[in-house]
Amino acid sequence: MKLLFLFALLIGGFNHVATAQAPAEAIASKIADKMTDSLSLTQAERDQIYTVNMNLHEQKMKMRAVYQDPIQLGPQLQKIENTRDSLYGGVLSAEKFQLYRQKKRSLVNNN
Repeated sequence: MKLLFLFALLIGGFNHVATAQAPAEAIASKIADKMTDSLSLTQAERDQIYTVNMNLHEQKMKMRAVYQDPIQLGPQLQKIENTRDSLYGGVLSAEKFQLYRQKKRSLVNNN
């Protein structure tokens, strides 16, 4: 009986992680696809942008686990978000990065 309970608990934990990850993957993919269309990214650039977005999500999730108070959490999430441009700058050429900066609001927002 205890083994069955432990197994159910373990499966439930995996489902929770998978459920939390699925929307993040969809958003990261959507941003990468929008940037690919708007900036004419190569497949390698698109994949790197997707990875950057997933890494940002993971960092934000870690902060959510540490900071339960929204007043403390907000600035921590903003610090992470403020690294987005420098991370993208490491992936994109100077020309594509300049175009990204011009179109940033429409590319990064989840619309």
